[in-house]
Amino acid sequence: MSKQDESEAISLFKELAKYPEVRSAKFLNSQEHYMNVESVWTQRCLEKSESHKFKRNYLIDADTSEVITRSNPQLHLECDWHVISPSGQKSVVIRKHIPDKTKPAEEKWYFEVWASSGFCEKVIDISATEKHGAVYDDDGAFGSVAWNTAEDKIVYVAEKKKVESASYFAKPSKCQDNPPEPGMKFVSTEDWGEMLVDKKQPVVCVIDLNSEEVKVVEQGLENMSCGQAVWCPDDKGVVFSAFFQEPFRLGMIYCPVRRSVLYHYNLETDSLKPLTDENGNISVRSARFSPDGSKLVYLECKAGGPHCVTQKLMLINWLRIEEASIVVDVVETGTSDDLFFGMYCESLPANCWNSTSTHVIFSTECNSVEHIFSVELQTGSITRLTDTPGCWLVRDIQGDHILASVSCIDMSPALVVASLKDLAKGMSLSWKYLDPVTRIPGIKWQFKSHVPRIPNPVYSSLTYESIVLQPSNRTSKGFILFPHGGPHSVFPAAYQIYFVSLVRLGFTVALVNYRGSTGFGEASILSLVGNIGDADVKDVHQCAEEILEEFQLDKDRVVLLGGSHGGFLAAHLLGQYPDFYKAAVIRNGVTNLVTMIALTDIPDWVLQEAKIAGYMPGKVPTAEVNSYLHSVSPVAHIDKIKAPTMLMIGKEDRRVPPSQSFEFYKALLCKGVKTRMFVYPDNSHPISSVEAESDSFINLYKWFITHMQ
Repeated sequence: MSKQDESEAISLFKELAKYPEVRSAKFLNSQEHYMNVESVWTQRCLEKSESHKFKRNYLIDADTSEVITRSNPQLHLECDWHVISPSGQKSVVIRKHIPDKTKPAEEKWYFEVWASSGFCEKVIDISATEKHGAVYDDDGAFGSVAWNTAEDKIVYVAEKKKVESASYFAKPSKCQDNPPEPGMKFVSTEDWGEMLVDKKQPVVCVIDLNSEEVKVVEQGLENMSCGQAVWCPDDKGVVFSAFFQEPFRLGMIYCPVRRSVLYHYNLETDSLKPLTDENGNISVRSARFSPDGSKLVYLECKAGGPHCVTQKLMLINWLRIEEASIVVDVVETGTSDDLFFGMYCESLPANCWNSTSTHVIFSTECNSVEHIFSVELQTGSITRLTDTPGCWLVRDIQGDHILASVSCIDMSPALVVASLKDLAKGMSLSWKYLDPVTRIPGIKWQFKSHVPRIPNPVYSSLTYESIVLQPSNRTSKGFILFPHGGPHSVFPAAYQIYFVSLVRLGFTVALVNYRGSTGFGEASILSLVGNIGDADVKDVHQCAEEILEEFQLDKDRVVLLGGSHGGFLAAHLLGQYPDFYKAAVIRNGVTNLVTMIALTDIPDWVLQEAKIAGYMPGKVPTAEVNSYLHSVSPVAHIDKIKAPTMLMIGKEDRRVPPSQSFEFYKALLCKGVKTRMFVYPDNSHPISSVEAESDSFINLYKWFITHMQ
């Protein structure tokens, strides 16, 4: 590889890294004819190996949705939460403060109550109450913060207070009420796994802003982890999800199938009532009350099984608190003409209702795109609110206006608004962009449908898709096949710096949504269970052959890129088709199911995806089970691998243990296969820090260029 190639890659990545991405966006205190929007963006700074966060505000005409003014970017001061009160007259900012930087364990938490006029009314040292540990951030699993209607209380989630411990040889404590327990300092305590390593036992807390007293909701919940709390309409209680943690915790991130119960806690009577079956095998979360207080909706799916499945949208009539009914059911399958293939969202938007409490609005995958949908609760009628292919995400809803973000393969993320009054009139929504659209030149892309050569015997009508990206202004220098991870996830047609950079550098890239991907119906997900290492591998390879033929690409310049289960597939393809692929880059890939099961935070994933009957937490696999797991693992084909293989790992990965890559790396070295490994400290499963992301991109590009020649 020439220095010119390397310089071109570095220069291009710098150019594309300048495009910011939406971190959050919400409506502020809006008036009759005007709307105020506050947005927070992140932008990579490669020189400093960090992300810059900045804030931008917009003033919008409520009648036309046109932007009147937009502010210049402002430095965003870091905080864990910034939540606006229902009236818009107050906000709470929650910050972590470490007084002594040399002692990060001595962190303190502060609640700042701000008035809309711009001054701070009150600062509460929440750590001084000694009621609990760290306040949870927006972690995607437990963390939540919400005002009550009266705006004098806040419900939030924090770590349960830890029992103090001491050495057996320490002097007796002067504290007689709750003396430290000797010998417990080094007792192992479980956490909730990947990206939640500091989350062990979350509890729901309520603070009275006037008295500054904190109530911890824990009676009857000693063996559960609670979160996602919201206020009841009358301010007399809260509703939250409680997750079972016995006999041990299973990873939560990317796995919205953990067994749980939806509870209602009454603050006045100090009583707890289950809203769903405490003995049921279901996962429930994301409770949302309607603006008029008459309805409660939440997401529900079967607990266990594949780690991402089609969700149900459930409804409780809160005025009578009767048994929940199904508003949106599981969608088994569909055709390319269908507009809706089921709900795959892990959570509902914090504000997901229209102003009249008749419709719930959400984002979800629909084949290889992500659209926004509305469901009318009385009839269950579902309407798609977006038409342009891409990745549409609901950010906020206030009154009759919706705020969303959108991106697509060749368009960086942007904010848009629309009026929901058009929905009530049966008209299509007219989306207005808040900033000029940024298109990335030099790229063309399209969707391609594939019919499996070997149909699933149970789900024989299934098809799958790929998104093919090509340079529009130069001859393709090679073909990169890129299956997604999961396996039950999807590549939506969203902007992603890796995809765009590779195409701008001259590669054709195929993003493969093989059978088992979300967004194609429940049948697609179930079709892969018990068939990993076979059906998914065949789908991806068939995709490669068909694209090579249709686009007349060079068959001697085909390489593989994949992470997690995508890495599992890349490793399989290297061994099952050793003369077809010329090189591979595998990021945190699964290589040996036998050795993974004891170290991953989701041991159930191994046995569920392999369809091992009778899985129970902690059950030790038999010799026969281990033999089968080995047979469907990439290591079963290690002797056939020829292509140069680069391995990349996040050193802190709890999902796919780094040992998976080390094991594979050493085996390849012993077989004489050219290989190289990169280890990124302080990175977990995604390998997403600015330094690791940029370094890994340049190295994988150099690897592909070198081994295509």
